[in-house]
Amino acid sequence: MNNKVARTAMTPGAPGTHYPFVTRLVMELVAQDLLPNIATVQIEPMFGHVGRLVYRDGRVRFFRNTSLGINNLGASEISRDKGYTKYFLELLGYSTPRGKVFLFRDFLRILKGKLSRYGVEELADADAAPEWVQSIIGYPCYVKRNDSSQGRGVERCGSVDELVEALARLRAQGLQKVLIEESIALPDYRVVVLGEEVISCYRRLPLTVVGNGVSSIERLMAQKQELFCEAGRDTVIDCADSRISRKLKRHGLSMETVLGEDVSFELHDISNLSAGGEAEDVLERMHASWRELCVSVTARMGLFLCGVDLFCEDISKPDKKYSILELNAAPGLDNYAASGTCQAEVVRSLYRKVLNSG
Repeated sequence: MNNKVARTAMTPGAPGTHYPFVTRLVMELVAQDLLPNIATVQIEPMFGHVGRLVYRDGRVRFFRNTSLGINNLGASEISRDKGYTKYFLELLGYSTPRGKVFLFRDFLRILKGKLSRYGVEELADADAAPEWVQSIIGYPCYVKRNDSSQGRGVERCGSVDELVEALARLRAQGLQKVLIEESIALPDYRVVVLGEEVISCYRRLPLTVVGNGVSSIERLMAQKQELFCEAGRDTVIDCADSRISRKLKRHGLSMETVLGEDVSFELHDISNLSAGGEAEDVLERMHASWRELCVSVTARMGLFLCGVDLFCEDISKPDKKYSILELNAAPGLDNYAASGTCQAEVVRSLYRKVLNSG
């Protein structure tokens, strides 16, 4: 092949070792002649986050990290906004957690100045959020950045005091708005859809440590980090994450606490793999009705490749309670690929199919 990239070995210190998962995978597939439709691959050499693919028929595709340029731009932008995604999911008749977008005071003032002349006054002030939660959805609830992913900026609030504190932390980050949603007590699944096909379905489990009667929680976290590294996961467990320390405190624990033999503790209230969560592959148990639902919502939201965050009472049976939490137009599959040989091959097959299609 006449490709610009002809490197596959990713040994420590080698060029490209620090590149993101997708870039490294593209390089490997090209070097192994598994992307025959691509004539040239050009990757920005310093960080490797972006690349340009030139196909043999002259077409060009750019990629940036996990965004492969396969989805409609407008649909992708909507999926990045949790509030707008929720609006369209509800409009299309899908079950989704009750929630509302609230604006922080500075942004609210700007919008009021622009919209009041048109008679638009019903803007949701973040200061009124505690009252809305108390009267509409109750506690616990989740407050999250409206435009973030990978579990960043997501906090579980079990009381009005915790909600007020969480809002203050997010306001201090200079955010314009946040989404507040009810808590859904159902198993959490990530379903990856490509066109009319479900590529993968796995249950996401929160970052958890299991005691041995000797090691502190901090040491157990370090051991789990070592296991991640051995498995090829680049996820970094952040021991300084204040969400972990607050949860430990709520349960009367600390980083120095020694858990008893086989006593487990969930360190996070979120289950994102990028936050240290773990995956349990359930594709073979997934009922056809849930496959159809995820393919449907992907298409109706204007996407071709999509990660559907599905809360479902029982993924193996039809007509069970469910709720679609979010959609991701650029689903990261690196942690899933690191969970096993079969999963790694599923991911390789997905990228071969997507990239060869142009």
